[in-house]
Amino acid sequence: MAPSHDRRIAVAGIIAAAVLAAALLVPGLRIGTDRPWLGALTILVPTAALLTATGSRHYGPVRAFAVALAVTVAAAAVSWLVALFTLVKALSGSGVEAAWGVLLFVTPVVSVLALGALALRLVPSRWPERSVPHRRSD
Repeated sequence: MAPSHDRRIAVAGIIAAAVLAAALLVPGLRIGTDRPWLGALTILVPTAALLTATGSRHYGPVRAFAVALAVTVAAAAVSWLVALFTLVKALSGSGVEAAWGVLLFVTPVVSVLALGALALRLVPSRWPERSVPHRRSD
């Protein structure tokens, strides 16, 4: 397959993983009330698996797994911080505005999109850059 087609699949995987991370946020938080590690796995494993599967042709399988793990863990850390601030604000008795609820669901989407795009820029693909010879027009 052409390298540009593999890159498009990786970009589609980043977008799908961002949506998946947001969709799994509520089940992960619900499960995480009793067993936090299981709640984290509920969000992390499917997101990382999707990023690995869609990025393996662009990066290669090992590099795709490493990129997916880095993107997923970093996005989860950012999302966890926002969830923690939302929880603290709710427990303080001052109430949680709708903006905090929206931020809670937007954070995983933006984090996965931004970190995935950053990985596409920084991590080289498995395909070497091909130089196209320039034609002389005489």
